[in-house]
Amino acid sequence: MDISKERKRIIEQLAKTEDVDILQKVKDLLNRSEISNTVGYTADGSEISESELVRRAQIANQSIKEGRTKSINQVREEIKKW
Repeated sequence: MDISKERKRIIEQLAKTEDVDILQKVKDLLNRSEISNTVGYTADGSEISESELVRRAQIANQSIKEGRTKSINQVREEIKKW
């Protein structure tokens, strides 16, 4: 692949597009490649940063310490009601 030709083709396509969503996605991709601290994704596909993952783990650990947990049987019963 000739990177110079490919870059020019993409720039030309972006210059012609009126789709704000596409432009935002390209912008997000470029920003992410510059400053990426994504370590995972949620079930809906949203990114999770390292700091967010640590925060979630701390909340989970605190819940366990406070006894706010459910047994596997309780979870199975809840699932039946979904």
